[in-house]
Amino acid sequence: MTFEHLTTKEGLPSNDVWCITKDKEGFLWIGTGRSVCRYDGYSFYTPDNQKLGYSSGVSVDSSGTIYTSIATKGLWEIDPKTLTARTVLYNNYQDTDQSNDMHDRAFVDSYGQIWVCDYTSVKRYDKTHKKLKFYSLSARHTRQEDASFFEDRQRRLWIISEIGLYQYDRKRDKLICLLGHEASQLTNQKSVRLEMAFEDSSGNIWMGAYDRGLVCFSPANGTFRFLTKEFVNQNVICGQESVDANGQKLFFVGTEKGLSVYYPDRDEVYHLPEFYRKGIHVKTMYDDRANGILWIGTRKGLFKYRYRNPGIHTIDIPAKIAQAQVDVTSFLPMPDKGYLLGLSNSGALAWQPKTNQFRLWRYPVNSYTFQLRWIQGKPVAFTDKGMFVGNPTTGTFSTADVAPHLFTSTEFRDGLLDRKGRLWIANLTEGLKVIDPKTGVEHKIWAESEHRLLIQNNYVKTICEAEDGKIWIATCPKGLYYVDEQAGSGKGKFVDIRTLPVNKGKSLGGLCLNALQRGTNGSVLVASWGGVNKVASNGQILTSFDYQRDELNDTYCTNVCEDNFGNLWFSTSEGIHIANIKTRKIKHLTTIEGLNSNAPTGFFKNGASELLLGYLNTVNKLDINALIHTQFIPQIALSSVDVRGKRLHHDTSKEIVLQPDENSITLNFSTLNFEPASKNVYSYQLEGYEPGWVDIGNQHTVSFTNLPGRSYTLRVRSSDSFGLTTDKPLAIRLTVEPYFTDTWFFKILIGIFIGGLIVLLMRWRFNTLAERNQLDLQIAEWRLKALQSQMNPHFLFNSLNSVQNYLLTNRGIEGAKYLSKFSKLVRRIMENSNHQYLSFEQIIETLKMYVEIESFRFNHEFSYSFDIEDNEQLLDAMLPPMLLQPYVENAIWHGLMPKEGKKILTVTARIQQSHIVCVIEDNGVGRTFAPRVEGHISRGQEMTRGIFESLRRKDSKAKLEIVDLFDADNQSAGTRVIMTIPLAQT
Repeated sequence: MTFEHLTTKEGLPSNDVWCITKDKEGFLWIGTGRSVCRYDGYSFYTPDNQKLGYSSGVSVDSSGTIYTSIATKGLWEIDPKTLTARTVLYNNYQDTDQSNDMHDRAFVDSYGQIWVCDYTSVKRYDKTHKKLKFYSLSARHTRQEDASFFEDRQRRLWIISEIGLYQYDRKRDKLICLLGHEASQLTNQKSVRLEMAFEDSSGNIWMGAYDRGLVCFSPANGTFRFLTKEFVNQNVICGQESVDANGQKLFFVGTEKGLSVYYPDRDEVYHLPEFYRKGIHVKTMYDDRANGILWIGTRKGLFKYRYRNPGIHTIDIPAKIAQAQVDVTSFLPMPDKGYLLGLSNSGALAWQPKTNQFRLWRYPVNSYTFQLRWIQGKPVAFTDKGMFVGNPTTGTFSTADVAPHLFTSTEFRDGLLDRKGRLWIANLTEGLKVIDPKTGVEHKIWAESEHRLLIQNNYVKTICEAEDGKIWIATCPKGLYYVDEQAGSGKGKFVDIRTLPVNKGKSLGGLCLNALQRGTNGSVLVASWGGVNKVASNGQILTSFDYQRDELNDTYCTNVCEDNFGNLWFSTSEGIHIANIKTRKIKHLTTIEGLNSNAPTGFFKNGASELLLGYLNTVNKLDINALIHTQFIPQIALSSVDVRGKRLHHDTSKEIVLQPDENSITLNFSTLNFEPASKNVYSYQLEGYEPGWVDIGNQHTVSFTNLPGRSYTLRVRSSDSFGLTTDKPLAIRLTVEPYFTDTWFFKILIGIFIGGLIVLLMRWRFNTLAERNQLDLQIAEWRLKALQSQMNPHFLFNSLNSVQNYLLTNRGIEGAKYLSKFSKLVRRIMENSNHQYLSFEQIIETLKMYVEIESFRFNHEFSYSFDIEDNEQLLDAMLPPMLLQPYVENAIWHGLMPKEGKKILTVTARIQQSHIVCVIEDNGVGRTFAPRVEGHISRGQEMTRGIFESLRRKDSKAKLEIVDLFDADNQSAGTRVIMTIPLAQT
């Protein structure tokens, strides 16, 4: 038996599982030590805080509403559509009334009545009238301990308590004791502690008991039967009728120490070691008949046993027969409709399937059986220790006489008797021999040199005779050959199919072959490391399935066969693969579907619809037709909806409406068959957004963000691995509300508003633009004129200080020259102060006089040059007087004067594309290192920037740009000021 185990690692809130049930839609509800949760096969979801407390009972009413007992809350009612919960009956530990302390073991009967219990009584809650009635189990006891509830197929309600078994008499509305101190029959007045109950197919009620094993009650005759000796020193908690891998009826019995299996037909009990070795306390069971799964709740998590495996039967070889752990490696049909099973040691087993009887035929020596063949009325075993011939009369094997004379190696892999009566023997290292089985004389079909080429660095693994009589040879690592005998005796050839022209551009799944089987129409089937192939009688590769291009779960393909529908069945270390040649789809059979193991050692197709698989002390018998035609149509359900990362508590059968700020939605789906994720495939279509279906593979989640505001219909469907698809896709209506700014009303309103605003703005701008521009220029000019009036005394003060310095240092002649130049400049400034605009030529002449005086004042520490284009348009251009002077002054005072070494100032001017481009450049210390007086603001530069801002409104190319210069060592190397002035505005 194979069990899957789910724990907190998979998302279960707690490993302590108390109760299990399913809702109407197919979701599994699990009560744990940390509240109740819902399971969809992918994830566990708890409706509220996981730390609410243990859930001792969970049940579903006819409408699908879930009721559960929560230790810290009381009786909970959960809406399955919105997954919202409310407390129906509160646990109140604060008052002195003990009857409302607990509402445990919640159970809903078929009449819609909700049953709960505590340590004082049993309670029935009528949800229609919202009334709670109390029932005392015993007049003797004030505390009745724990109780559980069970309803049989006759709709009779049973109360299984720690003081006995009770039946609810619905007509008289009272409890009747059938087993316990208050039972009406004296023989049933026994002290007994019962736990939980289940019903078998005969209508008997089975209950777990403390120290009394398993108790069987027959309602038909009112008798009890106790199975005690099989459960000595064990407390039986729960049980459930089910079937084993062979379809035989059994009971699973859960105890405080593990899980047991009871076969009622033969009255035998087996304790499963995988549970008892770990001391796993079993607490509850639930039979999921729709999916053929038995769910087992324990204190160490949730176990899943899949008992419905149509078409797969398991036959166990009794240990006393094999007397050792043996693998079944090969199968040989016998004339008596039985089989001879080749083993990995000891010999072969004669097996009669009808009676399931086994008999061991021993080999002369312990050997590994590679192949069994029926040759001349006797079974022949090809093993790693020789070739043995069986005697059906005595049931023994002896060494074949012919083998030792022809081979020195005992590694025999295969053999066959062809249609011409010749015996072919395949030896792993020594290749092929063909003999007359009557005389033992070897047939010389090929030359020795030809044979040496075949086995050179190559092993012969197996051989096969096709329907047309052609002999095929599987080798490793050189691939597939066939024997061409057309040239006559002694001239036969081994044809490597890789060399055939028909296989140009084709290849086998792998060149290390493991098995050959006869196919239809003279073809052969090939299994290899890497894949499987179907090869035509002429050697052409017809079909290939390999791990590089197809959905193979493993690369090691050990054997292959073909069914009547053209599907290829092949074994791997990861189960059986069923490949549909037409659709290229592959279905997988594993231990989940009922295989004993995923890696069979034996493989044999018997007739049209039976496939036998060999394992360790076990045989699987597969009904090919049943497995092919078993069609469980996949279902599809919406598990949850998350909006912006938060669970949406909304009835998903209704339209989902998202507000504009909620435009991020994730939807989770499930088939609710609780298969592994790899077994289910999904696709979706979002009508209104995407016209076609989108395949998302095994991913069961779809997310959408930033969907345009409108209505959509999301359709989702599921498929199994063989392409079987949901009959009717799941349809979910979804509406995304647009932002108010995206509505047509808002757009029309904004359009009208903008249109009117544009008209008003255009009229206003047309009337005021010229006036505003003129005003901006006048303001800038007035500011510049004010600056001139401030600059004159400032400049006079500095210049007179320079004259004073000449006189004090006895340099009168130099002072006189300086005074002469200074007077000319003062006269020019006084003349210019009366003009708002000057020609560019006058500006440059004034600027030259200013620079010359500054050079004289600073003892000619810097040199300067003016490079002005000789262009009348340039020289006649009218500009504000102080446009250039502030930046020349800044270059001298703050750029050149702080510098050590050679100091150069250059002023250039050119006409470029109807603009004056004037450049003022110095090689001073740059703006980064130039000293500034704290609080000083260069008003001249500030006013110049204002002028350029006004000019830019008229001409976008007008600009003032200041560039910091650096040398090759990235050290500051001066400053460059570039002025671009439109000529049209001058």
